[in-house]
Amino acid sequence: MFVLTHRPEDLKPAGGVTFLNCDVAEAVRIALDAAGGKNLEVLSPSIGRQLLERGIVDEIDLHIAPVLLGDGIRLFDNPGGSPVRLGLVNGSDPSLVVNVRYRPAAAG
Repeated sequence: MFVLTHRPEDLKPAGGVTFLNCDVAEAVRIALDAAGGKNLEVLSPSIGRQLLERGIVDEIDLHIAPVLLGDGIRLFDNPGGSPVRLGLVNGSDPSLVVNVRYRPAAAG
């Protein structure tokens, strides 16, 4: 697991965790090399947005539950920014959760 941080010296390493202090694109390159051709999962909304803006994201998995949460970091907060259009790759509709996968659509 890789954790991108501006202050790795403040953190105590845990087994299987590597702290990175670099540009998000470089962090993706390092993680993809380590994954050996397997998928890379990004769990941070702010890093995810940066990767979307740079065109680095191949697909987005959304797991939508019928619950409204309170405060926190918005997954796609981009006031004044341009919208990211998505094209549906596949989806299911079970009674408790909707699982969908999107791919960033071409601009234009």
